[in-house]
Amino acid sequence: MSEESRRTAAALDALGETLSAARREIDQLADRVAGTRQAVASGVVLSDFVAAEDRPLIITKMTVLIDRMSDAAAEVRRAEAHQLRAEGLSHERIAQLFGVTRQRAAALLAPPPAPQARASRRPHQRNG
Repeated sequence: MSEESRRTAAALDALGETLSAARREIDQLADRVAGTRQAVASGVVLSDFVAAEDRPLIITKMTVLIDRMSDAAAEVRRAEAHQLRAEGLSHERIAQLFGVTRQRAAALLAPPPAPQARASRRPHQRNG
């Protein structure tokens, strides 16, 4: 197995693990949403409910979850692009296969973004 194939396989494994964990977390979040909906429908003062709600808040948890899934999917896409390039495909052909521009395909083949990139895109995010 080539280095590119190993990278793709590892990225797919990580994505599978991320999705399995996400499934469990989504089920938990759905239960929390149902409880919140019931509280709101029964006339609970929302500010009191939110103040007492478990942390992280539902929306915060969802944002983190979506970010993790997006990061894992992006790594699969980058690994696949590198493997396809190693198999001799051009940037243009990779772009066609992925349904993106040639420039986007070239970006996928560039070094991965710095870990701080995501944090800088969410300056409003807090721990609550």
